[in-house]
Amino acid sequence: MHTVEPDIYFIPELIDLWKGEKKFTDFINYDKVEEYRNFGGIRNEEDYLITETGARRLGKKIPLTPEEVEALR
Repeated sequence: MHTVEPDIYFIPELIDLWKGEKKFTDFINYDKVEEYRNFGGIRNEEDYLITETGARRLGKKIPLTPEEVEALR
């Protein structure tokens, strides 16, 4: 079995620390991150069964696009 777990978390204390130390400025747009600092985080988890003849997702399809997520509201 293989699990795919892309995620993102916004941790205000870590954002402030890194921004103050000017760390990762080539990768993080701190002005943009400020818009999301109180978002928390999200993880998309899907499990796949891998066999000699192929693979299949276990469980229901998880909404991935903004439109699919908004349709759940």
